[in-house]
Amino acid sequence: MHWHAEVWCHCVSATCRKAVELARVVSPASVITLEEEWGDWLASQKQMDAAINHFIEAGSTLKAIEAAIAARQFTKAAGIVDFLEPAKAQPYYRRIGQHYEESNNRDEAESYLLRAAAPLDAVEMWMRAGEDRHHTHRVNKR
Repeated sequence: MHWHAEVWCHCVSATCRKAVELARVVSPASVITLEEEWGDWLASQKQMDAAINHFIEAGSTLKAIEAAIAARQFTKAAGIVDFLEPAKAQPYYRRIGQHYEESNNRDEAESYLLRAAAPLDAVEMWMRAGEDRHHTHRVNKR
């Protein structure tokens, strides 16, 4: 049996940790691919919390962010997004900002909405909260 097939058999039988350990010995370069495949499998099983770290290990940052958002782990998603170039992070800023608004963490929401180039959303958020004068003025200054 080819070593990669043997490693994948371990993963399919829910012993992925052993598979990664085997790959580290037999073919260290394949560990990144294996971690991503493991993350993909976990995501396909709707185990997003578990998939996040495997995507991070694989360097699949965008998949890690998507998994964190799907798992409603917005603090983790925000932490990952903050390490991306703004252009790559742009699609995630609004979703994170909306979460922070729903959580009544409006200052964080404002920060992410402004990064999303959505100042009108930030102003509307403050107006919905009944705190429009001071905050909308601050948003308009940015």
